[in-house]
Amino acid sequence: MLGFYLLDDADSILRRAIRYPQFLKKEVRILSFYTALGSENERLVLEAIEKVLKYGFIPMITWEPWRLPRGNERPEDQPDFSLSKIINGRHDDSILNLALKMKQISAPVFFRPMHEMNGNWYPWCGKVNGNRPEEYIETWRYIRSIFREAQNCQLIWVWSPYAHSVPKESDNEVWRYFPGDGEVDWLALDGYNWGENRKWSTWQSFEEIFEEGYRTLNQLSPGKPFMIAETGCAEEGGSKERWIEEAFSALKNTFPKIKSLVWFNISKECDWRIESSLRSLEAFRRGLKGWLSCVKNQHSVLRTERGKTNGFYNETVSFDLLGG
Repeated sequence: MLGFYLLDDADSILRRAIRYPQFLKKEVRILSFYTALGSENERLVLEAIEKVLKYGFIPMITWEPWRLPRGNERPEDQPDFSLSKIINGRHDDSILNLALKMKQISAPVFFRPMHEMNGNWYPWCGKVNGNRPEEYIETWRYIRSIFREAQNCQLIWVWSPYAHSVPKESDNEVWRYFPGDGEVDWLALDGYNWGENRKWSTWQSFEEIFEEGYRTLNQLSPGKPFMIAETGCAEEGGSKERWIEEAFSALKNTFPKIKSLVWFNISKECDWRIESSLRSLEAFRRGLKGWLSCVKNQHSVLRTERGKTNGFYNETVSFDLLGG
């Protein structure tokens, strides 16, 4: 399955999302959204979700428990959003309110809370803000308990570390953040080829970026479905056209368990878009066709099985990829 992040305005997203299949010749299934805990954007995103569902897309909400940084503020330094504060109930009302609002969504959606937790740029990372990795696991389970209390069974929970840990230290390894098989529905990885856009970055292939994380996640939970939840490629430092071609080749040959790819398709830190050049766009169209032809089970059916336990709902949400 193919997905895109195209900013968070529902109307502009829909106009663009409907246009992409015309020149890609393949269906776009997932549309990605981001929202911060208790922000005004949270309301707008939830309204957007219903709109995109009506058009047959599957929304993915990346939920970030933080305050959007202002000016030169260090985003990772937010004591009010430390993991211990979340566990101790500081934000219970906001989390429960979100759970109840999302309960009203008319169909299941991907829910990706506290992503890239092994990267030191977010306040929920185990290496900043007075946090520890084991607190992340406790926080994940605590947040899920609030959603269960709200009897919210509409969510497909996506656990999504960055492809490599920053800092790369033994107490920040990806496996230390895994909340357990019973707490996760999908596995995901984020990773980018920054090229030569930053002093610290070099050109990396898709395989170089994702190989280590893919191996780790498969060892943690070999039976879970797998996606790339964020990726993109810069123009500077190499051939983006060739990078895209090699990425789809790696998806077919090196990463066969990856069934969904969500491209971060905006110009932000650099121009990540597939249409940053005509050659990149054509490479993406060719590569996508070849990859999807090798993914036997492309068509998706969402199934939610609910069973009541101890007054709450014990849900098993699976995403079955059926041949079509």
